[in-house]
Amino acid sequence: MTLIKLNANTIGQGTLPCVDLKNPNSPELFTYNRDWLMDRFEEGMVIIKIDTAKEAFIEYVPAEQAWKPIYAPGFTFINHVVVEEEDPEQWLRSELLQKAETNNSKSNGMVIVLENQDFDRDRDFYLQRGYLEHAHIPGFTMLVKKFRLEVPVPSFTLPIAEKTNPLNPHGITISYADQSAFVNYYIHEMKIIFEDMGFDVILHKVHTPEEARESGSPYGTFGVFMDGHFLTHKLLNKQGIENLIGSLDLNEMYPELKYLIAG
Repeated sequence: MTLIKLNANTIGQGTLPCVDLKNPNSPELFTYNRDWLMDRFEEGMVIIKIDTAKEAFIEYVPAEQAWKPIYAPGFTFINHVVVEEEDPEQWLRSELLQKAETNNSKSNGMVIVLENQDFDRDRDFYLQRGYLEHAHIPGFTMLVKKFRLEVPVPSFTLPIAEKTNPLNPHGITISYADQSAFVNYYIHEMKIIFEDMGFDVILHKVHTPEEARESGSPYGTFGVFMDGHFLTHKLLNKQGIENLIGSLDLNEMYPELKYLIAG
């Protein structure tokens, strides 16, 4: 087994890991924007790969440069731990996590934010390796492993911000970072779907970790808002959007329009 550390200086040592959803019919869509990756490397991001047939890698960055709504000075933030190989004993994942911790042993510790369904699945893996369930926001759990007990614990920077736009009353704002062709494709597909439903749509591109932290989205690099109300951090097709809108209590969200939407 070979561990490969990818950064701006060693990027030529292997293909770039892909963390987007897979679609064998359009593999060219499912890679990071190379410019995005190079900028993240400049911010201190590191990717460690295991030389396996399928993808197995960990991606981390100084927490001050994380595109997530967290405050964790001096910590290292884990963006992704991805193992597509058969790994029933969690050996590959453990090897990646241990390597990342060793490389960052002089930091205050490690932080990872998981969606709740991922946390439910991986809870035992992280707790057994010294990570503590520390904080929650709707849909997400923060896990922390301190290397220095005296330092303050990390926190979320939310509650979710209000993303109102006076020029777009009762419209949709989609906040996003330019991470990949796949994400950008679905963002524009979602824009068309919302517009076909009668909404005015504004696309708001975030350019820095600071903007992502203040975007109002618990995901940081992507969020959909209706007149300041956070709706979702997921890329949705037409059926998903229709289900989302149909689940909203618009009378509660817009009491001033109740006479228009009652019944």
